[in-house]
This record gives sequence, structure tokens and C-alpha cells, in this order.
Amino acid sequence: MGLIVRQSLKSSLGFYVGIGLGAINTLFVSTQYLTPDQLAISRILLENSLIFAAFAHLGTPYIGDRFFSHFRNDAERHHGFLVFLLLFPLLGIALLLLGYWFFQDFVNDYYRPKSPTIIPYFWLSMPLTVCWIYLIVLETYCRNNARIAVPTFIREVAFKLINILLILACGFGFISYDGYLYGLTAALGGMVVLLLGYVWHLGKLYLKWEPQYWNKKLILEMAGFGVIVVLGGVGANLVLFLDRNIIANRLGTTEVAIFTIAMYIGGIIEVPSKAIRSISGPILAAALQKNDTQQVRELYQKSALNLLLIGGITFLLVVCNIDSLLGILPKSEIYSQGKWVVVLIGLAKLLDMSLGLNIELITYSKYFRFNTVLVLLLAGFVVLANRFLLPRYGINGAAMATAATTLLGAFIKSGFVQWKYKLLPLLRRDWAAVAVLAAVGLLGHLIPSFGNNTISKIAEIGVKSGLMLLFFAFLVIRFRVSDDLFYIYRNQIKPLLPPLFRR
Repeated sequence: MGLIVRQSLKSSLGFYVGIGLGAINTLFVSTQYLTPDQLAISRILLENSLIFAAFAHLGTPYIGDRFFSHFRNDAERHHGFLVFLLLFPLLGIALLLLGYWFFQDFVNDYYRPKSPTIIPYFWLSMPLTVCWIYLIVLETYCRNNARIAVPTFIREVAFKLINILLILACGFGFISYDGYLYGLTAALGGMVVLLLGYVWHLGKLYLKWEPQYWNKKLILEMAGFGVIVVLGGVGANLVLFLDRNIIANRLGTTEVAIFTIAMYIGGIIEVPSKAIRSISGPILAAALQKNDTQQVRELYQKSALNLLLIGGITFLLVVCNIDSLLGILPKSEIYSQGKWVVVLIGLAKLLDMSLGLNIELITYSKYFRFNTVLVLLLAGFVVLANRFLLPRYGINGAAMATAATTLLGAFIKSGFVQWKYKLLPLLRRDWAAVAVLAAVGLLGHLIPSFGNNTISKIAEIGVKSGLMLLFFAFLVIRFRVSDDLFYIYRNQIKPLLPPLFRR
């Protein structure tokens, strides 16, 4: 796990710079220079394209993680594995385009009652989907070649920075809103080209096919695995993003914008898990393939503890500062309506994180079909929950539906792992982490408000967050709650501190 944490730190730098840019964009730039309607359209396009990509890549990223060790051989150019990764999604893309052509009238009728402004732009979801597919596939290839920092920088930093510049150009009148959307699509395509160039720079752009290494049985095994897993991927993305489309159909684009901003703030809590999950996936897959039960146990239990601690402090920082944070947003009278969405989604994501790498453990094991069935059932559950809760409670009802679906899936997956592998994510000794988080949360609650003007709110966020982080770090290090976090402090942070603070 120490290796994973060290590698995750490299990737996390890009993730956190990206989250900073994303926060500036989503919370301040987009809300200032785009109308709620325009913000909703851009988010619907991006998020729908991610849903479509989860289907159209036909499980290629999962195939890459699971089967790369079978092909790994630089001397033999990985036996043409990259060629397969690039060609296999073309089948899914063709099916997607055919489906879009066939269901176009249905899509238009779905949005027309409450969100007709989405209709003229919906076609942009198609090129965005293709770009997402190859960005994800190439990231998978880089990850399995132990190169994660640059791909993370390209997607999390470069793309988000260009997005900000395009919104500013639109806001100041240099380009139209249409120009912004076209520019955003072109920028995502540029990220794919940039990542392909990086693979070439690494000397890993192996485009020679080696038919003698491949056979029909192997290809069918890989394709079958991908198709089964992709159903789970589609279900997972439906659970994540379907609510925006239901809100667009039932309430309108302004409510979509409010919900999107609130979901973004709540989603900050799971950022640490992205880095750890990204690095852990291939390592966990290899451990399962070798039947290394000790490494599987270590990965599963240590990841749960670390994600609980890191996700927990992030959740507390968000919740303890929520009123001040929403109060400094442009058009805060609109977006502050999403407060309880933030709390509900944040709490659900924290509890999900605290259960560790259960989704990865199931996906890369012989039980991967269970995950597919589960997420399809959860996708149906979130639709039914939204139909019941959204008309009664508005966007808070949509948040309840998403939170309930997240928690239901997390507990079922954790129970399945316990049943099949006899593994619990958290042990009795890990309750110390809960005590630390409770103490930090109490401190944040006791710090009084600094005032109602913008400067006071910013100062309150800074002071409160700083004190909470210092108290959290002190408790975690003093009582050595996590061996991995203590290792990072001792070997990477402590040497940088002044001598007075090294004791």
C-alpha cells in the first residue's frame, strides 16, 4: 500500500490542481459568465457524453487493466495490445451513432417540455463521446505502463484551464456561446492528440499487430469480459448523471444548474479516492490474477482506512463552511438553494469511500458479473426513486434518490466482498479514525461566524479550514491512526519542516 500511496501522491497533485481549476470554473467563472440555462446545457452535454462513452468503449479500459499483464512485453511491443485497445471501441462508436440516429426524435421530445434549449446542441454529445472514449483508453494504457502524472495533468489541468479560458472569452464577448461549445469539443479532441503524442514520446506507441499471438478464443474472452463489464459501467454512470436529465425533463435548466453546482461541491469529497482507485486498479487486478490473498487484503483494508480519513476531513471542511461558501458565489441567491444537496451527496460519498475498493475487487475478480447485475438494478432504482422523490422535494428529492442509491450499492458490494472473500473494509482498531473526525468536526462547529459580508466569509473559510486541517494532522500523526499517512509525514513532509517542528 505504501507504493500505491507514493504513486497516488504524484497523480493527486494533478487531481488537486484540477479540482482547484474546476472549483474556480464551476463555482465562480461559470456562475458569473454563463446564465443558469447555458451552464446547464454545457453540463448536460459533458455528462451525457460520459454516459455514452461508458457504453461505447465496450469495456476497453477494463480489458486494458485486466489483460495487460498477459501481453506485457516491451521487446515484443506488447504483442499489438495497443492496436486492439484503439480498434475495439470503433464497434461501440458505430452502435452509438446508429442509436442516436434512430432515437433522435425521442430525445428531442424528452427535453422539449421544460428544457427545449438543450435540443439544438445535443448532437455535440456524439463527438464529445468519441473524445472521452479515446482519452480514457489512452489513460488506461499509460497507467498500465506506470505513467500516470502526465495523463492526469492533461485531463485534470490542461482541459479545465482551456475550458475556463473559453468561458471567459464567451463572457467578454470574444466568442458566442455556440463558439464556446464548439471550442470545448475541439479542446477535448486536442487532449486526445496530446496524450497520443505523450505515448509516442514514451516510446510506447506500438501500432504493429502481431496476429500470431492472438487467437479467436482470447479475443472472445476479452470481448466477452468487456461487454459484461460495460453494462455495469453504463449503470454506474446512469446512477451518477441520470438525475440531471430527469430534472431537465421535470423541472427545467435552472434547477439543473443549481443541482449541478451543489453536486460538484459534494463531489469534492471523493477526489482523493480517484487517485487511489486509479493506481490500485491494475495492482489489485494483478494480485487477484496471482491469487495473492495477503496483498488483496492489505489493499482492501488500508484503502478503506485512508479513504475514510481523507474523505472525512474533506467532508467536514465542506460542511462546516457550506453557508459561507455558497454565500460568496455569484448569483448566490440562486445557487444557495442547493445546500442540502451538498450535505446529502457528500455524506453518501463519504460512507461509500469508507468501504474501500469493493467495486474494483469485484470488477477484477471472477465475480465481475455480479457487479454488472447490481449496477443495472441500481440504475433502475435511481429512476424509480427520482420519480417518487423529485416531484415531492424538488432537487433535494433528486439528491435523496442519488444518495440512497449510492449507499445501497456500497453496502451490497461490501456485503458481497465479506461473503466471498471474508474481508471487512474497516477493523475495530480503525474506530480511532472516526474519533479523530468527530473531534475535528466539533472544532469546526464551535468556531463562530465572522460576519455576513464577502470578505468576512472568505476569512472565515480560510481560518476555519486552516485550524481544522492542523488539528486533524496533529491527531492523525500523534496517535498514528494510519501507517500510510504517518509514512508520508515521516519521509516526505517532516524533512521539509523547520527543525522546531520536527519533534
